[in-house]
Order: sequence, then structure tokens, then C-alpha cells
Amino acid sequence: MQNQYLEETKSFVEEYFAKHVGKEYSYHNFEHTSRVVKAADQLANEAHLSEDEKELLLLAAWFHDVGFGVSIENHEKHSTEIAQQFLSGIGYPPEKVNMVSKLIMATKMDWKGEDKMCCLIKDADLSGLANPNYQSIAENLRKEKNATLDAELDEVEWIHENIKFLQSHFYCSEEGKRLFNEGKEKNLEQLKMMENGEQNDIQATKKKKKKKKKKSKLLTIGSSKSAQTQLKTALRNHIDLSAIADNKANIMLSVNAIVITVGIPLLVEQAYTNPDMIIPTVILAFSSLVSMIFATLSTRPAKMPGVTSPDSIKTKKSNLFFFGNYFKMDFDQYETGMRTVVGDNEILDNSITRDLFFLGKSLGKKYEYLRICYNIFMFGVALSVISFVVVKLAAQF
Repeated sequence: MQNQYLEETKSFVEEYFAKHVGKEYSYHNFEHTSRVVKAADQLANEAHLSEDEKELLLLAAWFHDVGFGVSIENHEKHSTEIAQQFLSGIGYPPEKVNMVSKLIMATKMDWKGEDKMCCLIKDADLSGLANPNYQSIAENLRKEKNATLDAELDEVEWIHENIKFLQSHFYCSEEGKRLFNEGKEKNLEQLKMMENGEQNDIQATKKKKKKKKKKSKLLTIGSSKSAQTQLKTALRNHIDLSAIADNKANIMLSVNAIVITVGIPLLVEQAYTNPDMIIPTVILAFSSLVSMIFATLSTRPAKMPGVTSPDSIKTKKSNLFFFGNYFKMDFDQYETGMRTVVGDNEILDNSITRDLFFLGKSLGKKYEYLRICYNIFMFGVALSVISFVVVKLAAQF
């Protein structure tokens, strides 16, 4: 049976992280919180806690890091305030709210004590030290520190800091030791191997990345024949596919126009003398009309601004190779803009890329409308024939 308080708390915390905790917090986020809750659940089962105790532990796990949405400093205190406000608002008992707050405060790095529940929540918070994906988790923490604390920790320094922390850390509860000690020791050994034999590899990798990045900056569409060939092929294919789509739309427009202008009037005349024809006629008329609408939408030109500002060109947000972006401009404005584009390889590459991208987007929309158009026509014709047969058979019996 699902716990209502836990379900409401999970939804609240997920929404709170999305709204109030920035992307720079690559470690202290909802993903980390979910891992802590999972670890807390494991510890609660291992410790054979009662349902009430387990509920308190899991609530504290959900709320323990929401304070990062207010401030890094004293975030545990902010977390307790948010937890108290929310839990009181959903009618959670005051004495239990206080216990949840106590457990949240136990996640502070300098907390020391022997309280069983506090030890369990503290061990759950640092269960990531034993996670098989520890390297990835630790890297997220390094990025977060560099982004939020103006730190400049490189990979070698970070490995050294991690080794020191894992060597000095001890799980507080017996359950934590049983569940996580082995995994933590494995991660510590991996870190030591990296420190002893891979510092040079890390530095070499960083240099290679810099060289690769520098080299990639020099490569442009204009300097790569293979890129030019691929681009020409892609553009030609897009244009051919667009022509095919327009042809398919024209076929549907022609067929449905004949159905509506010729077929429907004849069927209506028949319906006067034969009421059985009314339902099939209505179905066919409706499906043909809707099918024509979607066929028209697939060929309808999009609304285009016709003007491009100099700022849009410099910030690579527009493309002067597409007529829809310049047909309302003066020649002098267009010439100035075009000189800016062709004079900068990066802007030129971006313009070409944008042209291909938006051509593809337009093509995708065409085929989406066409698929709907053909489906409606197909099902409409089939349904009208089936209804005609059913009505005729029903009339005989």
C-alpha cells in the first residue's frame, strides 16, 4: 500500500528541485535525492525499523537537500524549514515533523552522535561512496563545486581529495557498514590506482582534448569537401522529398475535390429516394472535407518575417540564404548582412546549418499533415463502404 505522505512529498520535492535548484547543482539535485531515498529504504529494511520509523527516515531523505534552493550555506537548516512548512500544510503530526527536522540536521558533515535513526540517515546520504558509478557521481560534485564555489579543482587534485575523504570516512550504523563498506573500499582502491598510475594519462588526455578542440575550430564546412558533398546531397534530398510531398497533397486535393463536387451530389440525390444512403454519404463527405483541410495545410506556406536585423545575423539566429528572412529588406541592408555572413566562417557555417535544419523541420511538418490526411481519407472511405453494407444487410432482415 502506498504511503500518502511519502507520495505527496516526492511530488513536491521533484517540483521544488525543478523550479528552485539551478542546473549548476549537478550533484545536489533530484537524482541524488532519489539515490539517498533508495539507500534509506535499504537501511530501514536492514535495521528492521517499524513502519512509522521508516516513514520518518524516508521523509527526511526526501527533504534533506531541498535547502540548496535557498542557499548553500546552512542548507540543512533551510531544508528543515521547507519540510516543516510542507508537512504541516498536509496535516502531518507536529511531533513527527520535529523528528524529521532532527534527522535532516543529522546530515550535516560535522554531525556526531549515536542516535540510531540519525546514523541511518547520515549513512544513506553518503551511500554514494559505495556506488558502482562513484566516479561519475564524484565528477558531478567536482563540476558543482567549480560552478558554485568558484573552485578550480582539476581531475588530479580531485582524485587526491576523494582519497583523503574516503580514508577518513566511517559509516555510522552497523547496517551502513554491512551494506556499503565493501563498495566504498573498492572505490577507494580504484582512486588509489588512478592517483598512482594515471596522473600523466589525465594530463595527456587534457592536452589531447585541447588540441582536438583547437583543430575542430579550424574545420568548417567550407574547408571540408566531404562536409560540402554531404550537405549538397542532404539539401537535394530535402528538396526532392518536399516536391514529392506537394505532389501527394495535390493528388489528395484532386481526389477529394472530385468526391465532394461530383460524388456527394449524386449520393445526396440517391439519399432522397433511398434513406439507407444518408449515413455512408455523411461519412464520406466529412472524411473528404477533413482530408482536404490537412492536404491544404501540408502545402500552405508558413508565415515569414521577411526582415532580418543585424543583431540576429551576428548572434547566428537568422539565415540570409532563405528568402523568407529578407524579402522585405532593402538591397543595401541585405548586401550589408550578406557581407557579414560570408566574411565570417562561423556565421556562414551556422547559416548553412540553419537552412538545412529548418528545411527538415518544414518537411517533417508536411509529411505529418500528409499522414493524417491519408489516414482520414482511407478510414473514411472504408467506413462509408462498411456502413453502406451494414445498412443494406440490416434492411433485408
